[in-house]
Amino acid sequence: MSKTKSKIVVSESQKRKLVFGAILSYYRGESILDINLVSDNEEYIEGLANWWGITNREEALDVLNDLLALKKSVGFDPLLVNPDTELNEIKNEIAEGLGIHFAEVSKVTTTYAWDIVRLVVVSKYSYWCKYISEEEMWQIISSGTEKAKEIGSDWKQYTISFLLGRCIHGFNLEDVIDECKELYHSKQSVLSWVFRVKNLDVYKRYSFK
Repeated sequence: MSKTKSKIVVSESQKRKLVFGAILSYYRGESILDINLVSDNEEYIEGLANWWGITNREEALDVLNDLLALKKSVGFDPLLVNPDTELNEIKNEIAEGLGIHFAEVSKVTTTYAWDIVRLVVVSKYSYWCKYISEEEMWQIISSGTEKAKEIGSDWKQYTISFLLGRCIHGFNLEDVIDECKELYHSKQSVLSWVFRVKNLDVYKRYSFK
């Protein structure tokens, strides 16, 4: 496996912005507070093409602009106004998975974080695949985190918002709930301890706003 030729030093301010993508970075076994690719980028080139239809700069920018515009969230949020039985069951599962009360989940009325979390990681992947520059990556991530600050209140609400969006999108909660719980509580499980996962306390170390 080839390693990056020159390591990019990430500032504390930039690390805070990367925390907005922590859920999926952790889920994929990637460093939460780093943007240095330690292997080749073939996996990400294939992943962007298969999952996002991104094969070049123009397509990357189109997808990233859609995520920044919260296009999925805008379509999902009306469902939270008058939740049906199925959505309430999802909320209950999220509450149980995070170890919080159902009422805390019900207070969240937007799925914006589903788009912002993905914006951060897709920006990073697009940079790794050389579809956008490092400067463009940080500009896009910064725009996303500013939007999150405008809409959201804290990491708890952000986590719930992400999970609501992901479940409404059709993904299974079980796929990512353990990672969300560990980040939410800043507490390692036996599994994360075995694999020496770092920086699970990022929600305590870095402020949401």
